Amino acid sequence: MKKAQLISEILGDCLLPLLGFLWWGWDLYFILLYLVFDYSIRIGFMVVNPATRSWQLLLRPLLFFACFLILSHFYMTLTDPTWRFSKDFAAFFWYEELWVPQGFVLIPLLIYTELSRQRMDKLLNPDADLSISVQKLGTRLLILALIFMVMSLILLTFSWNETAEIWFFLVALLILILFENKAAFLQA
Repeated sequence: MKKAQLISEILGDCLLPLLGFLWWGWDLYFILLYLVFDYSIRIGFMVVNPATRSWQLLLRPLLFFACFLILSHFYMTLTDPTWRFSKDFAAFFWYEELWVPQGFVLIPLLIYTELSRQRMDKLLNPDADLSISVQKLGTRLLILALIFMVMSLILLTFSWNETAEIWFFLVALLILILFENKAAFLQA
């Protein structure tokens, strides 16, 4: 992966949730919903793509995506027992910034970025094996699920505030992305 692609991935996966937290008042669940939309769109494009449509290839990312969804929602019920999915999902989708609900901006933006990512991959690596990107996504979803397992254990052991848990998650996500793409830093 080239450094430009790495910077783009960091901006999309870490900077936008960080901006949401700092400027738009997103809580951890809003950040999670953003990631759920992002990874749902990525998996959706993989299901539609004839080169990655094999269920044997997609089983791992789909399984780990389900684990990520379950563990993250389990964590949300640990932090707030009165938490309800439908209420908070609607609050995320219809949250207005400059009189425009963010769901109508974020979902087309995520679709556009996934299309751009696929085009860039085809331009830079026309002969690349797409199964590697499917495996990479599966590994990332597994590690995200493990992050929520660790966060759940920390929450059960210690009492931490919402700001600490958001920073922990965002830093863990950034470290994950940097670790996945460490080869880009080692290139001249």
